[in-house]
Amino acid sequence: MNLFGDEDIIYDDDMDDDVGAAHFPVVEDHEKLVEPQAMSFCSGHQEQEKLFLELFEKGSMPHAMIFAGTQGIGKSTMAFRLARFLLKHGKVDTNQDSLFGGEEAAHDFSSLDVAADDPVFARIASGGHADFLYISRYYDAAKGKQDANLKVDALRKIEPFLRKTSSEGGWRIVIVDDADTMNRNAQNAILKILEEPPANVLIILIAHRPGMLIPTIRSRTRFLQFSPLSHEVLNDLLSKQQDNPALSIDQLDILSAISEGSIGRALQFIEGGGFDSLSQILDHLDDAPNWNWVKIHQLSMSISSPAQDKEYRMFAELLQWIFRQMLFIKARGGQDLPAFLQHDALQNMMASHSLEKLISITDGLKSHFERVEFSNLDRRDAVRGCFLVISQ
Repeated sequence: MNLFGDEDIIYDDDMDDDVGAAHFPVVEDHEKLVEPQAMSFCSGHQEQEKLFLELFEKGSMPHAMIFAGTQGIGKSTMAFRLARFLLKHGKVDTNQDSLFGGEEAAHDFSSLDVAADDPVFARIASGGHADFLYISRYYDAAKGKQDANLKVDALRKIEPFLRKTSSEGGWRIVIVDDADTMNRNAQNAILKILEEPPANVLIILIAHRPGMLIPTIRSRTRFLQFSPLSHEVLNDLLSKQQDNPALSIDQLDILSAISEGSIGRALQFIEGGGFDSLSQILDHLDDAPNWNWVKIHQLSMSISSPAQDKEYRMFAELLQWIFRQMLFIKARGGQDLPAFLQHDALQNMMASHSLEKLISITDGLKSHFERVEFSNLDRRDAVRGCFLVISQ
């Protein structure tokens, strides 16, 4: 599992919500990453923050909201930020008699900031606030695996929590992370709560693929779309990470393209050795179609042992990402690859391969690595075999 809840490799069929994004492998060392509940700021989403302040001051905070957008862009960070603010400033909406309406309250706040040394901040970050509940997919620490879905048992914690009286006479807040992974039983369970929510309750559903939520849930919540982070915001956030070396403009361009504006993916890419892996892949692709099998064999030996799991997964995802980019550009009638992918071999493939051919290669690579993953096949053969898929 990584900081943003990804499985080791995710093959996302819901392309409308996450087009072309790379899902990088596990990074065990998170010293430079800050968990959303411990983040004292949230960059790139000023419009959402302004809206929350307006709703709060008017006493019209909805009972439930969906935070939708690409994974790793700050949706969870904003959810915790809003929760801290509401629990810090207590009960403001005295009636909250509808999803989008209520009585106006006279308050003037310029931001959702709550000081990092405030007791409310510490209690929420530690999971010790009686009026706050965080729901996420189950993580098995012994196996180092996280469930692929948010199960109904986790959602059943919400109803008894909301039956309790607020310990501090104010809000009760529930954050449901990875809500788009809920199975149908879990979605039906939360739907019952959304149909008759108690007063002064806010339920935030964080969804990376909101299309996976049933329509009745969406109709009972306020939907907020979060945009990918801009190049400037991404650069600023990266500069705030301790121990990260200064990045060149070319490297920032690569990160911006590959991360799809997600600081989570960008950091995973850096910590996972993504720049080295990308350079290595492009070096091998430059040999196409006359592969240097000696080099490929050496590559397969260098990233296939259990100790090199991170390197193997980075290789597998980046190689697929490159061909997804070629496919998407071709499908849109274009020919120009991003500058860092403008190698002769790739340009020749773009010019000579039909759309159907690129679809075949992209699907073939996806099936190839899935088969290796789920059948526990030899990764040395997996690395060698992927070049045969490209040459098919």
